[in-house]
Amino acid sequence: MKNYNKMIKSLLCIVGSIFLSVFLQAQNLQELISKFDKSIDSLHEIHEFNGNILLAKNGVKIYEKSVGFTDSTTSNKLTPASAFNLASISKTFTSSMILIFVQEGKLKIDDHISKYIADFPYKNITIRHLLNHTHGMVEYFDWVKDTLNINDTIGNHKLLALLAQHKPALVSVPGEKFSYCNTGYAVLSVVLESISGMTYSELFKNKITQPLGLRQTYIQTVNMPTSPRSRVYGMKYQHGKWNSFDLTSLDEVVGDGNIYSTVGDLLKWDQALRNGKVLKPEILQEAYTPAIVQGKPKMVYGFGWIINEPGKKVSHSGSWNGFKNNLVRDLQNGYTIISLSNGTAGMPAWKLQQEFEKEIDKLSN
Repeated sequence: MKNYNKMIKSLLCIVGSIFLSVFLQAQNLQELISKFDKSIDSLHEIHEFNGNILLAKNGVKIYEKSVGFTDSTTSNKLTPASAFNLASISKTFTSSMILIFVQEGKLKIDDHISKYIADFPYKNITIRHLLNHTHGMVEYFDWVKDTLNINDTIGNHKLLALLAQHKPALVSVPGEKFSYCNTGYAVLSVVLESISGMTYSELFKNKITQPLGLRQTYIQTVNMPTSPRSRVYGMKYQHGKWNSFDLTSLDEVVGDGNIYSTVGDLLKWDQALRNGKVLKPEILQEAYTPAIVQGKPKMVYGFGWIINEPGKKVSHSGSWNGFKNNLVRDLQNGYTIISLSNGTAGMPAWKLQQEFEKEIDKLSN
């Protein structure tokens, strides 16, 4: 095992040292794509990447690749139609549904949550605070498991009941600081249900998947008895083999995660946002505007989007058991980069994709 680990570390060093040099030698986009493609194959061979990647410009696919398997127990190969757990990329859908209701005049960004959830224990927290992670609540993952010692499956309404019962102390004053936290988006899903009179799943179909034709995009939680055939399962490579690493008892909660989708459907989602099929430009611009907070946060965030470069580029990543994903949208040059991995892609794959993105930027400017 020691020799195997030594070999893997050596290969990672070799692959890592090659990445920058091969990218810097690329003279055009097709050459860059070719070098990136070979590097992805190298990472897959050493179990550092298992997933799907898509690059498009102005909605037209330039590069698409599927490498690896759908789960740890079969040899079923991934295809472009394979649907991955998006994890936090799901927040882009939740925030957009909230903004649709803003657009329709059914709520206001600065409405207090208690207006829609009567027993919500924090009277000063608003829709805005939840959207841009400035609410100051505790992270429910840690609180439920470590503080309350609850291992039973919980959904959104049980989570809200626990918050109302225990009222854990806020970690910061609402609106004061940015702190990325899934609790806010779990609460937003209940706000959506309160306004619409539908379940989150029903509303998601009604507002997003059906009108936009996202046929391989759906919600999958741990208690659902069956799964669509397109579903991909989380896994990780350990002790010389792929092992299952998938949903937990916390995965009955929606709003912050548990939406599954394909690279193709995410490209449709990207284009629908760009083309005004979801939100008016002025509302979308608000979503792409950084939150104003005290101090300089490590991550600049709007309403459901990481703001990489104001007015130029937005993105969202998603990491959860067995999954590591990224959706990058170049608003200025029309590029969309989508990477979905069910093999808990390691740091070399993540860095490779970052370098690929940077080199595309250089070729575009």
